Amino acid sequence: MTVMGWAMAASGLTPVALAVRKHGRWCIVAKVTAFTGSHEPILAVAWRNQPGTMDAISLPVAVIEYAERVGVVNFFLRNDRLLKMLACPLATFHRGRLAADGERYVPISWLRPVPWRDWVFAKQTICLINSHDNEKAEQQTLPGV
Repeated sequence: MTVMGWAMAASGLTPVALAVRKHGRWCIVAKVTAFTGSHEPILAVAWRNQPGTMDAISLPVAVIEYAERVGVVNFFLRNDRLLKMLACPLATFHRGRLAADGERYVPISWLRPVPWRDWVFAKQTICLINSHDNEKAEQQTLPGV
């Protein structure tokens, strides 16, 4: 059974990467997945200490809304290089600052440290329309998968 791209099968769930248009191209910004060995959907971002992300993290409103529709309750930010992870309830983003780019920004200090865990890889991408986009959404399979 597929619900907005979140598929449940006899073998478990099928996670999806979420993409939005940024600077004229589709960019994967998060994924709806689950931790290895779990069936609870989570919203996950691999953090690479990109410029501008040391003090705050942002999510497009379309990503937050999609994750909520498929039953996600928690957000996880993972730094694979340092094997560190932070978390917060997904609802925390509703308290964050809404910027003109259609993203909600929350201070990193609002997230709490949690033990690093591995999550399931996403093989499909869902392209979402953010509030400031005018393009059609589409579903794709990642190349080479």
